[in-house]
Amino acid sequence: MSPTGIARLLVVANVVVLTIGSIDAGISGEWDLFVIFAIGLVLSLALLFRLESRRPSIPIRRDLVAWLRDRASLSGEPLTTVTDRAIATFADRYGVVSDVEEARQ
Repeated sequence: MSPTGIARLLVVANVVVLTIGSIDAGISGEWDLFVIFAIGLVLSLALLFRLESRRPSIPIRRDLVAWLRDRASLSGEPLTTVTDRAIATFADRYGVVSDVEEARQ
């Protein structure tokens, strides 16, 4: 799953609901419910940190994603490795951005 704004928003909303639920369960003395809310809160926070600490997401066309997935399945490599190599090949072929900027001037 790529960390989009919608995914972050849903996880943050989940964290808020679980926080309120765990506080309410703790105040009312429902300790079994408190533990369930606390476990859910810890899992949601772990997911939120994973979403935030991942590589930056770059939206690309669906046909390119399908091509990358096909290449990854053929080679047996992770999708990120194939994507990195494809972008590096593009950069090698067309040059670094600073070279392009100097050529324009």
